[in-house]
Amino acid sequence: MIIIQHITTLWTKKSRGMPAAAKRNAVPHRLLLPAEPRPQPSIFVHQVSAEEQTDFQLQQTTLIPTSEAQYWSFQFQQQADQLEVWFTFSWTEHGAPDRGSYTRPLFNLKQNQTGAFSINGRFSSDQGQHYASHSVNLGFVDRFHDNLFLTQAPEHSVNLRAHLF
Repeated sequence: MIIIQHITTLWTKKSRGMPAAAKRNAVPHRLLLPAEPRPQPSIFVHQVSAEEQTDFQLQQTTLIPTSEAQYWSFQFQQQADQLEVWFTFSWTEHGAPDRGSYTRPLFNLKQNQTGAFSINGRFSSDQGQHYASHSVNLGFVDRFHDNLFLTQAPEHSVNLRAHLF
């Protein structure tokens, strides 16, 4: 089973400085998972968003992707007791600065291991600039644990965060 916890923080220039930045920076990067899904799917996603317009209050949902081979910007290749995790950067999804628009391997997870991935970006539109930060925890497990991402440090971690000025 693949368990994904995707935490997204969204803000504008109003939250770049204090005191709003303190609330933005307090958004956790790992959380307790919601109740175990029944029946257990191959992939389970816990999506969490914290937005400036809601004072960075956590909004949580769950979903079961239709594809077992991908979610968001990740692709998965499962072989017996190992999961290969790949990532594809996209300007429209991840924002500036460029982190290379190609698919790359992130890490391999063995059974009951976890990995962490983070990326942030800056977006420009007619309304001005806005920003997004993504913290994604991935677990390849034989059974569901609601505290999967809280009880141990990830075996693998990739940080593609950039200075967003």
